[in-house]
Amino acid sequence: MRHTLRRAAVIALVAIAACFRNNAPENEPDPRPDPIPVHVRNENFLDMNVYVVTSGVSRRLGTVSGNSAGDFKINWSVAYGQPVTITATPIGGRGSATTGALNVGIGQMIDFKIASILRQSVASVHDP
Repeated sequence: MRHTLRRAAVIALVAIAACFRNNAPENEPDPRPDPIPVHVRNENFLDMNVYVVTSGVSRRLGTVSGNSAGDFKINWSVAYGQPVTITATPIGGRGSATTGALNVGIGQMIDFKIASILRQSVASVHDP
């Protein structure tokens, strides 16, 4: 009788435990972060081709006309977990402006000011 009672209790506990579920989703990937916004202000009179460089690989973002501004986006798959460098090369000119290595966190953006003298260009990473 005791043996049967114990067996029934164990079966009841297993049945009750099976009814409870973990409400946490299984194997749900982390949501993808938004792309990194890049604002480029070109104070040079030449048009500039703008590139992002990660791990030695250069990807063109676009062109910013002389004395104007442009906005671009960098996918996190390009920059996730590694520093990025923004480079601008003049169309029809020589030299380049570069930011140096930038570490960008989720939710941050890059401002890059291309100066009239390219080596005086500056960049900053900040929250929008």
